[in-house]
Amino acid sequence: MSRYTWLLDPGHGGIIDGVYQTAGKRSPAFPDGSVLYEGEFNREVVRQLLKFCRSGGFEAIDIVDSLEDVPLRKRVQAANKIHREKGNCIYVSVHANAFGNGKDFNGAKGVCTFHHYRSSTGKTLAVSLQKHLGDLTNLRDRGVRSNETWANFYVLRKTNMPAVLSENGFMTNYEDAIALMEPNVRRNIALAHYSMIQEIEENGF
Repeated sequence: MSRYTWLLDPGHGGIIDGVYQTAGKRSPAFPDGSVLYEGEFNREVVRQLLKFCRSGGFEAIDIVDSLEDVPLRKRVQAANKIHREKGNCIYVSVHANAFGNGKDFNGAKGVCTFHHYRSSTGKTLAVSLQKHLGDLTNLRDRGVRSNETWANFYVLRKTNMPAVLSENGFMTNYEDAIALMEPNVRRNIALAHYSMIQEIEENGF
């Protein structure tokens, strides 16, 4: 039996009829002209994470039922509504990071995990997730972030439940971006999130 209901939020929009729905949330172009779209990456990680959860018997819900770029307010409203109805929900927001002007690759790289600075349960989630990301990817470990300025994301601040936000490599770093295009890396990032879920389901907070 699942102890919690895991509310999974793939950040930003997807691709509809070949048109990416979130301008700017993408990598610079690779030499062959291809591009890493963050919203597509986030959705693929969440799709695989849902499969892991369901295979493991854990209740998980993708709170974004559209390829459109659903506003943050609506994402939070959806999560809080489910939490009011079911209780014992945990919110997990999946992202890829970026730095610089977005037009050129640069040196910022690695994975990090954010929680709200006032949330002890969020910290437990973030520490667990960051450990598993470090174990299951070859990406630089940038640690857990909870600074009032840098971790004060709307989705962490406004959700009425334990919440965590992952930044799984930099789209604006050439090596990270190449890795994030690889199916096995995406699978391992999803598996890291699932390993956090297993740990919290087993041990609680």
